[in-house]
Amino acid sequence: MQNTTIENVYRQNLKEKILQVATVLFYRHGIRQVRMDDISNNLRISKRTLYEIYDNKEVLLLGVLQHNSEKEHQSMQNFDKSGANVISIILEFYRLRMKELSRMSPLFFEDIRKYPRLLAYIDKQHQQHDIDAKAFMRRGVEEGYFLPNINYDIIRELSSAAGREVMKGCLYKTYDIKELFKTSIILFVRGICTPKGLRMLDEAINIL
Repeated sequence: MQNTTIENVYRQNLKEKILQVATVLFYRHGIRQVRMDDISNNLRISKRTLYEIYDNKEVLLLGVLQHNSEKEHQSMQNFDKSGANVISIILEFYRLRMKELSRMSPLFFEDIRKYPRLLAYIDKQHQQHDIDAKAFMRRGVEEGYFLPNINYDIIRELSSAAGREVMKGCLYKTYDIKELFKTSIILFVRGICTPKGLRMLDEAINIL
């Protein structure tokens, strides 16, 4: 029993290290340029050991996306416990996303489109985000930061369409991805703010 526990702890720690190294390499070099050999060599483990945990690169990539999504979700939950309002939550999300995007090569966004399983996962995430966004916008109205007489279903549709166009049109090749993200916040968040929300958002945007 003790040996099994030790083995499980070792395997879980190794899995975490694999995800950390894979994230750095995929973000820095893109997906196609990184081989499973590169990851195993970086960790100084055998390729066989790596394949015992992740069957192939697409499975590993899915693990990276899920792991990083869970970390971001947990960070946002922890931040919200401090009694934050919707504007401060948006700004914290922006801070976290900028930190993530600063590590990513445009090649990562280009390469990820070649993996159907990953695209299916991302699409599922977007559907969940739409559900979460609906509740978040209601909260913003209740807190007095978002305008009450707006069809927020249309806002979500337009925002999602803009995100798809960024990827489809490869706008991240023409514009800095961080600038694209900042502009989208100004466009889709600022436009629904009350004067109270505008004051708080504009003060923060000026120092971003």
